[in-house]
Amino acid sequence: MRKTPFRPSVNCSRTNSRRSKAKIPVILILLVICSPYLSAQQASLDAVLRGEKVYAAVEYLDSHSQEVLASLWDGLRAEITFQLRLYRRSKRPFAFLGDRLLLERRVYQTASFDFYGNRYKIQRDGEHVGEYEGEAEFIDSFFSLPEIELGEIDTTDAREHYLLARVRMMPVKIIAPLNIITLFSSETAFTTPWIETELNP
Repeated sequence: MRKTPFRPSVNCSRTNSRRSKAKIPVILILLVICSPYLSAQQASLDAVLRGEKVYAAVEYLDSHSQEVLASLWDGLRAEITFQLRLYRRSKRPFAFLGDRLLLERRVYQTASFDFYGNRYKIQRDGEHVGEYEGEAEFIDSFFSLPEIELGEIDTTDAREHYLLARVRMMPVKIIAPLNIITLFSSETAFTTPWIETELNP
């Protein structure tokens, strides 16, 4: 008589639970990677070419004013970062190398509230910018970077240049080492996608 080979029984529920547990780290990794995109905001960018000098102005368009004001009223600080990159398009046969990054600049604006003077204060790259009594005026100034000079280019091929910019807004400025939590939460920082514009003479 032919014997049937022994086959161990498989507990399907246990196997499924193991598979679901294995998916959890993958989901967490995807959330961390995608969180900046899930919280992507909007911004506007203007670039002007005067002679050989490049000027740019950026404005953060999404409204998170209440979060910023609440942070300042709690005695904390808020920070907004404007990141700018100037590129020159690569010509054939070197186009495969990608466009050339000519310069990159980051401008940090920090806001605080003076309880004694009852005023909002803004610093840009550590230097005092202005003080504001009204909330609307303060928010408009804090969410925008006025026209600044970035550098000079060769105007003979000015049309081959373009500018990229993005904005990162933190209603609560978190200093190191606590800033690591921004990697795991999309609610601590709001980042816009990169936006592109040509240089307008």
